[in-house]
Amino acid sequence: LPEEAGYLEGDEDQEFTAQLSQTEIKKAVDAESAAKSFDLKLSQFGPYYIDYTRNGKYLLIGGRKGHVAAFDWTSKSLMCEINAMESVHNVKWLHTENLFAVAQKKWTYVYDNQGVEIHCVKLMNNMIQLEYLPYHFLLAGSSETGNIMWLDVSVGKLVKDTYTRLGRLDVMCQNPSNAVLTCGHSNGTVTMWTPNLKEPAAKMLAHGQAVRGVTVDRTGTYLATAAVDKSLKI
Repeated sequence: LPEEAGYLEGDEDQEFTAQLSQTEIKKAVDAESAAKSFDLKLSQFGPYYIDYTRNGKYLLIGGRKGHVAAFDWTSKSLMCEINAMESVHNVKWLHTENLFAVAQKKWTYVYDNQGVEIHCVKLMNNMIQLEYLPYHFLLAGSSETGNIMWLDVSVGKLVKDTYTRLGRLDVMCQNPSNAVLTCGHSNGTVTMWTPNLKEPAAKMLAHGQAVRGVTVDRTGTYLATAAVDKSLKI
């Protein structure tokens, strides 16, 4: 493996690397890296949500109109493909590539890698975001009604259901270093939640308009937030 991560550098002083197409990158890199490139044309059942396993080998995709598929993207071999027959709001791998969770129209379902339904989690209803906390074996979800739930997947019990009183929670991510959930809200605030507290562990006003994206870096040091006014803050 290379000692440092790769990056793009323009030929000219101020060349904007975001304008480089995937085709140009594929031509410039070595043959082994070029072979890893693949293209999926999924125009019928989108928009799509995706999730990779922690080792980056398996890819899970879920289309809003009910199309769910899991495959090994390195060998391009399909593991399973199902039609949920209802809207899909999010997909998430669990501790291994043998199980994954799908937030569907009403309830959250757990499937195995053959697409067979294992569980229907009726306690986690109307979920729109899912996060899996691998070191705690917890499946976390945020709902349309403003609830955050933590489900222990090892025993199938709900650990905590917190009503945030902050409206629809469609922006959520986890801090990889400590498993704290970070949510973005329509009033421009960002809140951080843990299952042992009724109130947010931290709350800050990040933007003057609705927050549309949040993410935390791997070390847990930096938080990036994006809002509808096209602003990005670190």
